[in-house]
Amino acid sequence: MTRVRLGDGLHDEKWLQTLIHHHPAILPISDIEPGFGDLIAAAREVPTGHGYIDNLFFTPSGDIVLVETKLWRNGQMRREVVAQALDYVAALALMGFEAFETAVGRGQQAPQRLYDLVRDHPEALEEAEFIDAVSLNLGRGRMLVIVLGDGIRTETEALSDLLQSHAGAHFTFALVELATWQNLAGDILAVPSTLARTVMIERGIVRVEDGAAIVHPIPAAAQKGPQSISSADFWDMMAKRDPSLPVVVRSFLSALEPLGVYPEVKNSLNLKLNLADQDKPINLGFIMKNGTFWPNPASGMLPETIWRPYFEALAEMVGGTVIDDPNSKYVAVNGRSGPRIEQFLPQHQDRWVAAIERVIADVGRFASGEIGGEVC
Repeated sequence: MTRVRLGDGLHDEKWLQTLIHHHPAILPISDIEPGFGDLIAAAREVPTGHGYIDNLFFTPSGDIVLVETKLWRNGQMRREVVAQALDYVAALALMGFEAFETAVGRGQQAPQRLYDLVRDHPEALEEAEFIDAVSLNLGRGRMLVIVLGDGIRTETEALSDLLQSHAGAHFTFALVELATWQNLAGDILAVPSTLARTVMIERGIVRVEDGAAIVHPIPAAAQKGPQSISSADFWDMMAKRDPSLPVVVRSFLSALEPLGVYPEVKNSLNLKLNLADQDKPINLGFIMKNGTFWPNPASGMLPETIWRPYFEALAEMVGGTVIDDPNSKYVAVNGRSGPRIEQFLPQHQDRWVAAIERVIADVGRFASGEIGGEVC
């Protein structure tokens, strides 16, 4: 195969824009924001009042992804690239849903209605929920901005350092290099690579001054640690269910930390545990954005002599039962529904922590042969 250098002949930025519009899966979203799910192409060359966004994508849950295609051999200054991205986010943050939908509709290959893009996707929200999610992401400047190109690797450190110097809305900025190859039949192989340093811009205070969105840095003492958009979405959904729920869940996570249990947020918050004699982390269950807790993964990773007492302890806390179907094992309330996290926390936090401590102890006993059993 022959390496195709982007920028040579027909393989220019417009070619690259067309490629990712028709094949969004090329973008390594799972490496950058694991909770985003599938990307759906919305439009190209979307006007913002601050220039044109090369490519715009959505997810079925209303996440927004902007992509700028840059061929570094064009000599475009890196400061211009960053300033352009910041301008796009600031411009979109000033838009309500209707104005945003109108702007997208003026782009190339755009739909008449944004919801039409995601309507038939199995993970799509209801239309009203989708509009609310997009509106919330716009208002908070919560977007994923990707700079995609060839020869980008040499600019990584300088771009990362430059981004760190900007206060910003709550968006993720990622650098992705795309290597392309062509075989004798003319087929193109595109190999994306997310560079080691992807940057989460810290939240700033956004004020509208004289019709423009101005982002002011927050005091260092008040800044939170970096977090992904997926994580921020999860905590927002928890707060929407109950304003006290994020504090309650974080208290539970803090209680688990001494045990080595840590949260991993993708589409849901997973309770993970790394043990020295295990090939991969044990998943003790996951909290979905709708507040439902499912311990199912543990039954596929632990012998029944360990997962069943854990499930039974959980069921007892919420007045539920353990469902043991051939293809699915879980805790249910009211027949087959999963319990809500509010049914566990905060009133049963100590009991839940104790149940997890028992799982950890039993895994050690299983490894030493003190208890038997087989993994399902």
